[in-house]
Amino acid sequence: MKERLKSYHLARFLLIIVSFITLLFISWIIYKTTEVVCLLDDSRTILERLKAVPFHPEKSFIVVVILYLLIFGNLLIRELFCDEIDPTIIILLSFFELIITLLILGILDFSFKYILLVPIANGITYLPNKWWKTFYTTVVVLCFVFIDYQIISIWFSVFSVEDFINYHPTITRAYILGLRNILFFISEALFITFIVLELQNVLEESQRIKRLNEELKMNKEKLEFANVQLQNYAERVEEIAKIRERNRLAREIHDTVGHYLTGITLGLTATEELMKQKPNMVLEQLKRLKDLAQQGLVDIRRSLKELRPDMLEKGKLSAAIKKLAYEINSNTTKKIDIDIIGNIDELTPALDETIYRIIQESITNAIRHGDATQIKLNINVDDRNIHLSIIDNGVGTSEIKEGFGLHYMKQRVLDHNGFLEIETQPGKGMGVFVFIPRSGAQYHD
Repeated sequence: MKERLKSYHLARFLLIIVSFITLLFISWIIYKTTEVVCLLDDSRTILERLKAVPFHPEKSFIVVVILYLLIFGNLLIRELFCDEIDPTIIILLSFFELIITLLILGILDFSFKYILLVPIANGITYLPNKWWKTFYTTVVVLCFVFIDYQIISIWFSVFSVEDFINYHPTITRAYILGLRNILFFISEALFITFIVLELQNVLEESQRIKRLNEELKMNKEKLEFANVQLQNYAERVEEIAKIRERNRLAREIHDTVGHYLTGITLGLTATEELMKQKPNMVLEQLKRLKDLAQQGLVDIRRSLKELRPDMLEKGKLSAAIKKLAYEINSNTTKKIDIDIIGNIDELTPALDETIYRIIQESITNAIRHGDATQIKLNINVDDRNIHLSIIDNGVGTSEIKEGFGLHYMKQRVLDHNGFLEIETQPGKGMGVFVFIPRSGAQYHD
């Protein structure tokens, strides 16, 4: 309601009020003129002017007020519940308003047809669609044209309010006519204002819809462009995922094949020594190497299938590490010592695989490149962090060359937001130190 009062509907509400005032004014003229005639006992003069005797003036005044209050009530219902009630009810209420308006016109013998502007304005405002607005407006306009005192008086005997006004003296008559014409003019002006503002509102709404359509078209183009970008991004992500998967596959194959080939190579070297010193143990050594080769084949197949070491699939991380050390200790002359603090068997599968692969690669590098004979493996696990160190007594080096294995060791650690450091000097072996946070916090640049 407040929004309507602040808009062009203010002209419509003023039209309704001015029409009510005009009706009261006309009814009052008839009533007061009749009262004056009775007081002066001058009935003959007024009856000679009238073509028909009007409805009881006092009662007509009351009836007009009651009927117009019905129009107010009708208006209030549509104003408050227009968006909630059924459109059919809105249509019926609009025609009910027109009927009440015609009754008021009939009581006043069609002396104020500008009251028909009220149902036109209300019909334009409340009726549900263009068709009903056009039809209803056409009906009311036809009533406005044909329900006129000059036309009705041809076929029916009706009185004219002009006869009541002309009964008064010249000066009084001039004031009454002047006030009536002012009220008529205000009604016309308010209706024209309402129509102009209504048309302006329709034009503004049309322009707003046009702007929205243009924005929608622009947004559609932007969306299409974004979809193309998103598709390109998805293709790039897919390509990156493929590259990462290929790299991970290469890393797994490198770790698996490198470890077992190193073990087999060292085992064969040990077999050469056994043939010279203990020939009777050669067959047993070959069987162990065969088992190692078969285990390597199984692990390679497993890595290709699920990229997870077979030892971890069969058991826990601690058992897999101990078995890895046992294979080296039993098949070669190398010695691996393990020291585990904390429970390492409750880590996530991803951490299990990372730790196992780092240990596996570090041992392989210590034996293959560092010519180490002793390797100390320390694992310390608590609720927040994982500390891992692999220290050997190999030849060491003054310059670390990052190969395929070392690169992927670092990448595995970075995937868990940890870091890897290597300490080495010529003749003093090498140490690989790994720190991985279990909480997911980042500790690396």
